[in-house]
Amino acid sequence: MIQESRLLIMAFKHLIDPKFSKNNYFPIDLSIKNPFWDDNDVSDIDIFEKYLDNQRSKTGKYIAHGGYLEQRALYRKSARFQAGLVRDVHMGIDLWAPAGTSVHAFMDGVVHSFANNDDDGNYGPTLILEHDFNGKQLYTLYGHLAISDMENWSVGSRFRESDIIATLGKPEENGGYSPHLHFQIMTNIGEYKGDYPGVAAQEELQDYEGLILNPNSLIF
Repeated sequence: MIQESRLLIMAFKHLIDPKFSKNNYFPIDLSIKNPFWDDNDVSDIDIFEKYLDNQRSKTGKYIAHGGYLEQRALYRKSARFQAGLVRDVHMGIDLWAPAGTSVHAFMDGVVHSFANNDDDGNYGPTLILEHDFNGKQLYTLYGHLAISDMENWSVGSRFRESDIIATLGKPEENGGYSPHLHFQIMTNIGEYKGDYPGVAAQEELQDYEGLILNPNSLIF
């Protein structure tokens, strides 16, 4: 069994531009419990950006983070997540920074797969790396990247820990979101290529136990 606390504390500074130290990060609440989203549309980028800027001013910090197992109002605004079971639980973490911010490899690994998941509300350009951790396979997913980065990827290509692997994409290329990185760690990826569920229904959470690791040790 992979020890999450030991594994995840390794690479905090490598996920996005390391000029942003840990002290530059602050948590943000996009959950259905935040009353601000009762009267404000979280899916409206202008509204969200103003909220983000306000939180930056309040905290004096710049990089917003959060989202692991957060039940979000955002997904209740999208038909994409309403078909069948209502999917509104976020399964990775998000880091908000400007488009063009560099994204870095979590640890040594090779390109497992990649794709441009370009339908509205999806990941946009997505990269999945495969890692060998103490003889066990581990997979990291990086979503909402820039389309131009895709020309630098090829299956089997190797990245070293902290190498720049991509940059954050603009809303028109990243699935329609305020620029941010969706980061997720999986112990088994099955048959998925260039994609993996990042939002789940409450009823599905038990199915992902042991498959999607808690990445919060990267932040706290």
